[in-house]
Amino acid sequence: MKEVENKIIEILENKNINPILSGDPTIFGTIRIYEEEKVEEIVEELESLFKEYKSYLISYTHVNPCCSPSYDEIRYKTEV
Repeated sequence: MKEVENKIIEILENKNINPILSGDPTIFGTIRIYEEEKVEEIVEELESLFKEYKSYLISYTHVNPCCSPSYDEIRYKTEV
């Protein structure tokens, strides 16, 4: 749903992160965060957002590529 995507974008913009979303946000998606210190807070806000759905899964990992800046990748899956 567009409403979910807009809420996720709002969470990211409130942390001064330029949102780059992929996937269908009502089913699954990936968010790259280049500011490591903001990841925990974003995950908490996403959990709060997804609590109203039937089920959800959120995970994240730190990615350290050889030729570009490191980032944290947040993956989420929701069931409406």
